[in-house]
Amino acid sequence: MRIRIAITVALFLPSVSFAQARVPRIGRPRPGGPVPLGPQPEAIARSLAYTRSRYSVETYPLISRVQAPGFSAGRPISNWTSFGTGTRLDYRHTQYLSWTLDVTSSYLGGPAISETVEVGTRIRPENWDHVLRPFADARVGFAHASDTYSTYSLPVDLGIGPAASLSSGSRYSRGFGAVAGAGVECSLTNTLALTTEMSAMRSNMVAYHYNGVTVPTGGNSYRMTTYRLTIGLKYNPVYLLKSTNEKAP
Repeated sequence: MRIRIAITVALFLPSVSFAQARVPRIGRPRPGGPVPLGPQPEAIARSLAYTRSRYSVETYPLISRVQAPGFSAGRPISNWTSFGTGTRLDYRHTQYLSWTLDVTSSYLGGPAISETVEVGTRIRPENWDHVLRPFADARVGFAHASDTYSTYSLPVDLGIGPAASLSSGSRYSRGFGAVAGAGVECSLTNTLALTTEMSAMRSNMVAYHYNGVTVPTGGNSYRMTTYRLTIGLKYNPVYLLKSTNEKAP
């Protein structure tokens, strides 16, 4: 009996020890070692390689409707429409906030030529991934205006005839104001966008210089409200970085 048990144990132990032994697999990486990644698809790598400049520039024509009660004492003109152009420099602080600098000039139509320099901010609720991006503007500005005027006077002695004398002159005004506006940007390409905006500027103008012999009676200051419509083209440089799939030289 003891001999039979010994023979059974001797035959069973080698099979158990062989089953419990771990045979390492050939080519298996060591635990914790980095796993190399394959190359990205070219379309994904190229889209990730674009970077947009923080600076952009925009040029736009503008139509202005001016309301200036008290523009000049005794003159019937207090409202007019003029045309001009403007340029905007935009610095993107974040995806949703930019600092802006606008320079405008209105020189066609109306009795006055005006220029403005405006500094402010632009807020966008959408980032650059959207084709349509509404925005709101808030700025402060410095305005300068120049206008010409003419006055007629009859001679005291009417016996010399109905002839009247004509005198003309010019006035230069300046002042500060506030601007508020809203509009939308529409991407055309990676670098170009079409913009349109409605804005209003309220300025307190003060006349500081007159040319001519006749000075209009009345105060030297007046308020001017300008409503503007702009349609412009915005350029924002986009740079293409080196693709991650390309090998360095």
